[in-house]
Parts: sequence; C-alpha cells; structure tokens
Amino acid sequence: MTTTNIIRNLRHGTLVIQDGSSPDPIALTIHFDKGDLSWTERTQTVLVRDRGSIHRGHLRRGDEEPVELSFSAYWTQLIGRSDDVADALQLYELLNFLSGLGVVSTSADGEQETLLFEFTIHDPAGEASESIVFGKVYKDTLTLRESPDRNEIVFKGFDFEPRPTVFRTP
Repeated sequence: MTTTNIIRNLRHGTLVIQDGSSPDPIALTIHFDKGDLSWTERTQTVLVRDRGSIHRGHLRRGDEEPVELSFSAYWTQLIGRSDDVADALQLYELLNFLSGLGVVSTSADGEQETLLFEFTIHDPAGEASESIVFGKVYKDTLTLRESPDRNEIVFKGFDFEPRPTVFRTP
C-alpha cells in the first residue's frame, strides 16, 4: 500500500471504544466532528553527572511513562442503555462503566478499569488508512459542557502503555 500526500485529520476518522468482553466486546463507534484527538508519549531521561559536570557524565533511560490522551465529542444524551436496554449505548455511560451495561475492563480483576480505544484515520484517497490503538485507557477527567449550540464531552486520560500501536489498514 502506498502513502499519499493528502492531509488527513480526525474529521476523516472514527473512534471505536471497546470493553474487555470476550468473544464479543461491547463497542461504541464515534464519528468525529471536531477532530481534536491529542496524545503525548513521554520518555524519562536520567542525567548522570560526574562531580557536577555533564561533559564527563552520561544519560540513561528513566522509567516508562503512560501515554496521555484527550479528545472531545458532541453529545445529545448522557445515558441510554443503562436506563433502558432498548436504548442506544452512550459515550458517557461507557466511559463511566455505569451499572447495568455489563462493561468489562480490559485490565485484570482488581486493577483500574480500562477500555480499548482504536482511532482509525481514513485516507480520502483510499490508499493508506491508519489505526492507532490504545489498549488500556483509563479516565482521569471527564468534563461536560452544555451550550446553546451543542453539548460537549471532553475526555482526558492515560493509556497504561509507553506508546500506542499504530498500523495501516486496508
């Protein structure tokens, strides 16, 4: 598959959030209007000085750090399926593991509740779409804004991995 020089952004993308249920995970697909996914991969570096001098010192890797990520989306309903099984699953209830949904964490029992996030950026030319997978995402903050134009939900969290998995999709 060849790459293209066409600029892509999250407006060409989708986010699929999945829980850890097997073999059929609970999943929610979000089509982005705003396109503001952001993630930060951090690397700790330890500076070792020799008697205060960096010229005779050296650098070494520090501890691994989780990936920080954030995105926002528009919402019309906060709850759905957790109130009535006939209703559609809503982003707010999935991110909060609301009772009645049967959402299963992607982490082991007893650990922080996590979900799998897969962002797919579709190539408008149809040549080189990419997927970015965050396998153990946990929520740090969830900010909800109501306004006359649209309601917004802002997710900030971490992926308990040093970097996401990125691959091309057909």
